[in-house]
Amino acid sequence: MFRRNVPKATIARQLGVTYVSVWHWEKRWKAEGPDSWRDHRHPGAAPKLSASQRRQLVEVLVRGPRAYGYSTDLWTLKRVAEVMRKEYGVEYTLSGVWRVLRALGFSAQVPLTRALERDDDYIRHWVRKTWPEIYRHVVETNATLVFIDEAGVQSSPNVRRSWAVEGSRPVLRCLGSREKLSVISGVTLDGELVFDVHRHDITGTEVIWFLEQVLEEIPGKVVILWDNGGIHRCREVQTFAWLNRSRLELRRFPPYAPDLNPDEGVWDALKNDRMANFCPKSLEELETTVTNEMRRLQRRPDDVMAALLQTELPIHTLEDFVRAGGLP
Repeated sequence: MFRRNVPKATIARQLGVTYVSVWHWEKRWKAEGPDSWRDHRHPGAAPKLSASQRRQLVEVLVRGPRAYGYSTDLWTLKRVAEVMRKEYGVEYTLSGVWRVLRALGFSAQVPLTRALERDDDYIRHWVRKTWPEIYRHVVETNATLVFIDEAGVQSSPNVRRSWAVEGSRPVLRCLGSREKLSVISGVTLDGELVFDVHRHDITGTEVIWFLEQVLEEIPGKVVILWDNGGIHRCREVQTFAWLNRSRLELRRFPPYAPDLNPDEGVWDALKNDRMANFCPKSLEELETTVTNEMRRLQRRPDDVMAALLQTELPIHTLEDFVRAGGLP
């Protein structure tokens, strides 16, 4: 376009740049020739960390903050800057640390929460050995396997996102008392859902009521798989299970392993999908909405099955478990 004497204003409009940029390009073109439009390398200052130091830093970060001496498993920009200063004697600003981490292939992520008491070795053993044995027992006795869990639904909304004018942060007003409902549910591998809603904390009595409901709605023998919560281990629940031992059997997940319970996917579907951004005006409205949404899930077993697949419990190859006697 310079050779054709196209006006600089036309060039700027066609290329989507400013007139001043085109003016500078023309000066470079006249002074340096036809290749002057190419960007020049600007190497800048030498990196503070050598290639070997960067590899060592990656190893430190992968081992985790606790292995380095911190009290929590959380890498922050400030902590990484401290590691750089202690190990390599270099100072970085927080923005500089961010650029280094990005160059090393790291990104800011929301961590999964795990209890310190969690025994990962035992959990892996349970998944490989105990879980296939439970499922084989269910098949051999022609029983129905029911995963049970409890959850709380608060009046304060589970906010996903909200639209607002740019630069004006929205304000979300909700009930100040943060009232709560307690919900207990059971789900089968066929997508059948049973639930009950309470306005108070669930105790052993409510658990017994729910087990009676499960036995009424699901015919034949029922095997319950749930966590080690105190309400599941209390004396009245154990007595109820013994009195109904001809139809009811109780099994437990490993301690501190909620991610194994497929019923957790039901709570995710309820809170994060069906009730995201829901702002109830009263506890009655919250209770009605929770009940209606759970009933809608009951009528859509395919949606329940999709929620179950969020679990870390391998439920996709159960028939292979029965044949092989455990995970390979």
